[in-house]
Amino acid sequence: MPRTKEKESYRARLKAVGLRHTLPRERILSFLDRKNVHPTPEELYQGLKKRGYDIGLSTVYLNLHVLREHGLIYEFKDPKGYTRYDGYNEPHVHLVCLSCGKVEDLLLKNLPELEVSPAMQAAAERTGWALEGFRLEFRGKCPNCQR
Repeated sequence: MPRTKEKESYRARLKAVGLRHTLPRERILSFLDRKNVHPTPEELYQGLKKRGYDIGLSTVYLNLHVLREHGLIYEFKDPKGYTRYDGYNEPHVHLVCLSCGKVEDLLLKNLPELEVSPAMQAAAERTGWALEGFRLEFRGKCPNCQR
């Protein structure tokens, strides 16, 4: 169960986008708000059940949809076509293994060579788009699959 400070953070995040606080939303955000966690809906459901939470699979799906629509989590497809979710808020890129499907986070602060702001500014100037953010993914083989 999230601590009081974390609970208030989830409440504030939900309120900021016009959503009311519910226990399923808080628990889903808490589960996803960790580095290197990119579950499918079924994996998320099983993880919440293992934590002792009484939650239905349909509730997980419904809330994932709502949280994604309001920009609190990110949905993406892995190389095998599975829909996965990411709620980690630190600026990061994904390292995706094309063999096993593993997805790992690489924090941007650990990759100073990647200057995102100038690239976004150049893209905005060339296209006329009002860019608000980006998602970057590096694809290859993880150390385990290189053996």
